[in-house]
Amino acid sequence: MNKWLPCIGILMSFSAVTLATEIGTFGDVWGIAEQNLLTVIEGRVESAFLGNEEKIHQEWRERVTKNAERPEPVQGLTKALKNTTRTFDPSFTVTKDIPDHNGTVFARKGQKVNPFDITHFNETLYFIDGDDEKQLAWVAAQKPKTAINKIILVNGNIKTTADALNQRIYFDQGGVLVSRFSIERLPSVVDEMPNQPLLRITEVAVK
Repeated sequence: MNKWLPCIGILMSFSAVTLATEIGTFGDVWGIAEQNLLTVIEGRVESAFLGNEEKIHQEWRERVTKNAERPEPVQGLTKALKNTTRTFDPSFTVTKDIPDHNGTVFARKGQKVNPFDITHFNETLYFIDGDDEKQLAWVAAQKPKTAINKIILVNGNIKTTADALNQRIYFDQGGVLVSRFSIERLPSVVDEMPNQPLLRITEVAVK
């Protein structure tokens, strides 16, 4: 704040109103040679930062690293108080004709398509709060049957969670997946419903 006091003083001096009357000439009149106010302010600001470039860059790097390791948490989620299971239909309506690499249209505009008609969802997604030690212990003990499993944080530090679980960690930035699957409680598990073209979403009450 003290860096700006000289600039504030200059601005205040220009706000004073001078009342003048004709009292004659007492000497030679000279044009007022005055430095441009913006130039003065820019000079003060430049002087304040001169020699601090590396410090500023370091602070910027630290801030970026901090934000990368701990993104903005997804809001509105609570802990699961009981085990519940529901299904999610991944079907979607095609908005335009979709051709294959040969140009043959295999999905037409307005057609409802279920991805499971083409391939299986051989993944298990775990949505957890990385700052909750109970959820960390719970997910560490899980043994999914799918070939791929992903731990997705909605809150917490990505690096420390990855170190604690010795596994690559993902973060649902902006709550895109939470919104897509209408997840409200944690931890939640998303996988394929056996023998049905649906996803299964399970909320788990961690003891």
